[in-house]
Order: sequence, then structure tokens, then C-alpha cells
Amino acid sequence: MTTIEVLAGNPVQQRGATPRPRGARAFAAVLGLALVGNVCVFAPLAAAAAVPATAPANAEVFRDQANKVGARSCANLYEALGQGLTRGAAFSVKTEADKAAPDAHIVQGVLGMTYDLPDLKGSAGGVVLAAPGEGGCEGYLVRVAPFQKPCAEVVSLLPAGSTAGQALSGVWRYQLAGSQGQALMIPSGSTCVVVTLSGMTQRR
Repeated sequence: MTTIEVLAGNPVQQRGATPRPRGARAFAAVLGLALVGNVCVFAPLAAAAAVPATAPANAEVFRDQANKVGARSCANLYEALGQGLTRGAAFSVKTEADKAAPDAHIVQGVLGMTYDLPDLKGSAGGVVLAAPGEGGCEGYLVRVAPFQKPCAEVVSLLPAGSTAGQALSGVWRYQLAGSQGQALMIPSGSTCVVVTLSGMTQRR
């Protein structure tokens, strides 16, 4: 694997948080919903989701790192997923790709994030994956974020129209409104760990 780490300009790069949203908008930011990027190029795996017209200050970090490890064909998708994952957070990212054939395999980013939002403060982790597929690229993001409140309260922050699915071994599962992915809610004492999953495709 070829590895790039970005941290304040070295190979792990740190970026500041975007402006703080509030309430349900804060939760959407935490989940990485409403992924940013080229609206004409990207579509979620299920259905079209809202995409902001402007990108945050960290817009080029993920694309630049994908290019540096040679994973150019999926660099734009990797960027869009990375932007969605890091919305509302300061972060560090480590980008890796196959050393022998980086443009033919998965490019992945492992992230540490720090939040200072009304409903979420502290550390979180995430993974971004993008890989070439038939007709373009496919990608996925996963975020693990601890909320300092019970899961019953966190549920109220979900986007309107989200629906509960079958629990998995006691873990609450929700389908997020607008085909924005899924959320798993894991009770941890008086707090709740939220695992968010969302996919996108890039068409050629």
C-alpha cells in the first residue's frame, strides 16, 4: 500500500471545523449527510440527495491525497465522501492505496475527528473508501461518533422522515430520510455511540 498522511502540511493533514450548525442541522453535519461535490457527477447509491453548491475549506484535501498516492480515477468521489464525513469537524486523515496498481483498487482514508458542536463534543473516527467499478467509481463512508446523551434523545435529532429498522442484537438501526444512508445507535451507559453509513457512486 502507498500511504499518505496529512497533518498540518506533512504527510496526516489537519483541517479546521466548518461553521457550527445547530439542532437537527448539527446532527446532519455530524452524520456527513448532504455530501458536497459536483452535483452533476455524484449520486447516492439509493437516490439523489441534496448537495450544497459550495464546498468547505477542506474541499481539496482528499482529492489531493488520492492523486498523490496515484488513485486518480476515483479522486473526485473520494473527495466528496471525505467532505461529507468531515463536515463540522477538525480532522486528520491518513490516505492509502495499492502500491502496485493504485488506480485499479480501493483508495481509503482513516480519520480522527474532533467536534465542538452543541450536540456533539469530543473525538470521533471515520473511514472513507472509493474504488473503481463498472461504469465509474463506488464509495462508502463510515463514521463513529459518541454523543453525550441517551440514544432516545439522539433519535429526536434524526432528519425528519427517518424510519426505524429491525434492531440488530439490541443495536437500534435507522434508515435516514432522503436516501442519506443508515445510522446505528449503540447505547453506552448514559451516552450513545452513533455509527453512520452512506454510499455514493461516480459515473463516467
